[in-house]
Amino acid sequence: MSAKLIFSDIDGTLINDELKVTPKTRDAIRQQIIKGNVFIPASARLPKGITTAVGQILTVFPMIAYNGALALDESGRALITRFFDAKKAAAICRYVDEQNNGSAWNIYSGYVWYCAKEKSPLVKHEEEIVDVKATPTTVDQIEKLQGVHKALIMGKSEELDRMQRELTEKFPDLSFVRSSRTLLEVVLKGVSKASAVKILAEEYKVPLKDCIAFGDNYNDEEMLEEVGHPVLMGNAPAELKEKIGLDHVTLDNNHDGIAEALAKFE
Repeated sequence: MSAKLIFSDIDGTLINDELKVTPKTRDAIRQQIIKGNVFIPASARLPKGITTAVGQILTVFPMIAYNGALALDESGRALITRFFDAKKAAAICRYVDEQNNGSAWNIYSGYVWYCAKEKSPLVKHEEEIVDVKATPTTVDQIEKLQGVHKALIMGKSEELDRMQRELTEKFPDLSFVRSSRTLLEVVLKGVSKASAVKILAEEYKVPLKDCIAFGDNYNDEEMLEEVGHPVLMGNAPAELKEKIGLDHVTLDNNHDGIAEALAKFE
């Protein structure tokens, strides 16, 4: 079987815990591209943050950013762009500030990442991971944006559990999904990596049954269910492994799980 499209999450999947694409994984993906297959990162990251990671393998590639709210082809043309109302984004920021529990809000619109005027240590840590700087701003300025692709709340796991429940009730037209224990992603309802994968498969005229997808967390679940060849990383939560099926689990992101799985598809 030769898959035509290879979708991959980035954090915890494509890159190891040192934020690097290992040589073995890089070479396995390049081999697939030489065969004429297309590699498409699918991440919660902003476009520039995707480029810092995938730039270790390729210079030009299509991408799915913001969990599916934005997708670009190789030339940077937008294939998908799905905003939600900036007033709602501002209301989420105010809600997070009112909690006063050390959580931090982040707003992503187009190519820009906004954070609070006083940069939280959590934001600084994320800047190091994605190798992109956030732009400090006020909630009033957020309200004036044309639209928002994604909001992200960073905080303690148990606080995020509670806030996720409360915000889901407050904003029924938005989708609140965890990309890690400490990160809560917010996009317009109906936006997901899965919906973006569907659109890109149509764009490239490749049946979903011929697509491979790699992921490691709950925001990858629908994407994995959408394709013919789902692969879950060994570092994924146990509950997700049960759901996707243990026969679809590869090695973890520190031990070339992607390269291992691609070798099996040969």
